[in-house]
Amino acid sequence: MFKRIGLIVGAVLLSTLLLGYVFRLPLLQWTIAPELKKAGITLSCLDFSITSELNIHADKVCLNYQNQQLQLTGITANTKRVDIENAVLTVNPLPESDNANQLAKNLDLALPLNRPLINIKQLVVKSDELNKPLKISILEPELNKFNVSGDINASAILTANKVSGQFEINDTFLKHVINTKNTLIADFNFNTQQAFSFDGIELELNGDISSQFAHTYEQCKVNVLTTGKLATRFNLNSQALIFNTDLLNNKINLTPSCTELIPPSEYAGFISKQVPLNWQLKLPQSISLEASELSVPVINLVSVGNKQFDILITDTTLNIKSPFEDLQTTLSAQINTPNINNISVNAQLAGTAIKGDYVVMLESLPEFAPATANGLSLSGHFNISEFIDSKPVGLINAKLTLNRVDAFDISAVQYQGDLTAKMDKQLNAEVALTQQLKSAEYKEFKVTDISNTLTANANLGVGELFADLTAKTNIKAVNSPDIKLNNIKVESTGLQSRALKATHHAFINDVELVINHHVSSQAHPFEVIIPEQSTLPLNAFISQFEPLAQLTEGEFNGYISGDVNLQGASFNMGISHTSALYNDYLASDLNSVFSGEYNSGKLNVKPTTFNLNEFRAGAVVKAIEGQWQVNNNTALINDVKGSVFGGEFSLDTYTIGKPNQVANVKFENIDASKLVTLDDKSGIVLTGRLAGSLPVHFNSGKIEIIDGSLFSQGTGNLKITNNAAFDSVMQQQQELQPVLGLLTNLDIQKLNSSVALKNDGWLKLGVNLQGYNKAEQQQVNFNYNHEENVFTLLRALRLSDEITQKVEQQYSQIGN
Repeated sequence: MFKRIGLIVGAVLLSTLLLGYVFRLPLLQWTIAPELKKAGITLSCLDFSITSELNIHADKVCLNYQNQQLQLTGITANTKRVDIENAVLTVNPLPESDNANQLAKNLDLALPLNRPLINIKQLVVKSDELNKPLKISILEPELNKFNVSGDINASAILTANKVSGQFEINDTFLKHVINTKNTLIADFNFNTQQAFSFDGIELELNGDISSQFAHTYEQCKVNVLTTGKLATRFNLNSQALIFNTDLLNNKINLTPSCTELIPPSEYAGFISKQVPLNWQLKLPQSISLEASELSVPVINLVSVGNKQFDILITDTTLNIKSPFEDLQTTLSAQINTPNINNISVNAQLAGTAIKGDYVVMLESLPEFAPATANGLSLSGHFNISEFIDSKPVGLINAKLTLNRVDAFDISAVQYQGDLTAKMDKQLNAEVALTQQLKSAEYKEFKVTDISNTLTANANLGVGELFADLTAKTNIKAVNSPDIKLNNIKVESTGLQSRALKATHHAFINDVELVINHHVSSQAHPFEVIIPEQSTLPLNAFISQFEPLAQLTEGEFNGYISGDVNLQGASFNMGISHTSALYNDYLASDLNSVFSGEYNSGKLNVKPTTFNLNEFRAGAVVKAIEGQWQVNNNTALINDVKGSVFGGEFSLDTYTIGKPNQVANVKFENIDASKLVTLDDKSGIVLTGRLAGSLPVHFNSGKIEIIDGSLFSQGTGNLKITNNAAFDSVMQQQQELQPVLGLLTNLDIQKLNSSVALKNDGWLKLGVNLQGYNKAEQQQVNFNYNHEENVFTLLRALRLSDEITQKVEQQYSQIGN
């Protein structure tokens, strides 16, 4: 019975085992799957069997965890080892999870004291981020100690609260697996061996690294070499990534052919001589990235060699998601080369705002500059915001000093300039320039003590640009061999749009001018307004050409208009009540209004009437009236009439500046008593009226009268009393006393005389006198030759002119 019962129980157990083996897969999934699901793991396939050695053999196991797929094949497991022939891990993007914001915790792994050792012959990792699958092998020689070989060589030790180990990686691996279209990675070579540890919250890496970036761009070869130790820490909770980089040695080398990348220009050679080819990059002790915030305490880029470049970037922070909006950094740069004394730049950048200062010092300008200079110093400051993707707001200042500069035939000494440009949020811009110059020379011109201020205001908003311009210029003196100008003051206003429209109010040697002009690409019209003003300031100009000439009173005005491009202008001028003194010649009350034009280098003035009230030249000439004109740069006077010696005179024509010419002067109704008694001590009195014609010959600055004549108009009378020369002849030649005595009181019936004047002033008269002596009742026919230096005579008469003397004294005192 017991045997039967045993057989029945055995049959039941055997049947149960047989049914369990046949239905092993459904039963195992039914029991294990719910437990795996609690850990977030889905078991999608499972097929195993028991071998004759009582090992469990699984042909295929499929697991899914957070969209990551792991497929294992060829699994053999027993109490000592788990061997896996092939494993394929497909890495996909992680799904969104409500637990994404949960903080990581320190590792607390429940590691069994005894378990089978794991050996994966080949693990293939697939991902869209990889250029090709990653293949590795994993071996666990001791419990919780793993060795990885294949595309990655590494070792790891697993403890309850830490995973640690080390790995080696190089550029060959990255080039094979990184999926990128960046061709620069082909020029990148590196090798690193890193020790790592992970406690569940923080990952630490520490080891040696050696890298080289060798890239060729056109003919330029760039080589970047980095060697040293690199430490890295990453915290899962704070998302803080920290690099310790101060033990890295970074060198940057360029080949000389890199300078050929500088665009061809006149300054390319100079720049190529200044650029260093060898650099060293110094990194800080730590660089951190936390929650998209990158912090770099200091970066120092230093050149190697005699071209000293020192670029220091400190206190840099930025958000890598919006780098320009949140960028904070401080920059300083120092440059010293054999051709550059010093360039210094300091700047602070905060988002889209930057402020700082700069200094540039050069002993001389580079060879490419169109000028030579020494002692150049440029300095200034700036404060600008919103300069990225917008129009900048703020100001820029520049101060330039030059000991001396030579350019375009101009030499300048001690130049100082101060430029400030600023703009507000409404896009209102202002540029102010102040300049001072000790002296400047251009060919034969020399200008001293120049000061100038220029201000431009404009709105840079939508629409046509209009700029309001104002300027003030002061010049102490402008000197040339031909003219000297002093005390020049100019105040200018203008409007710049498509063309420039400007007005200049100028004072030159106290002469006032108003100049308006309009500059465009097609024309340059202008006008010059000369307000009514005193002629006395013109003495500053006149004295430079005729030191003995000066104006004593009067007014003048004028208007000039034309086009600079066409080199043409028309004008109207007026002179009124103007008097002038030349040595001891005095002209009073000159009046003339004239007009003309200048075109193609030719000056023309229309025939114009002038009036001169009085001209004192020993003899007094009054009521002078005539015409003058300029014809193709040649000025001439014609139809001149006036009153002299109680009669009238006329001049047909005289061309000013013409070296050889003849001017015909005629006299009518001259009072003989005034003509003969010029010397009031002569004792000779002549009455009656005279007329005559004097051809005045001008020959290269010399004046002569040839074939002149005088003759009487009507009758007259001659009386001689107390004339020393006449009395002396009477005594010495007593035989002539009867004849000469007839002249002492002679009624003149006719008088004719030839007139000749030499250029030295000697006047020769050939007189024929016909008359009647009533006392002796005798007809007289007398011929007489007379010679006298008329220049000396007139000079004596001018010196005795009281009016002229008073004017000379007054203006000589003013001149002193």
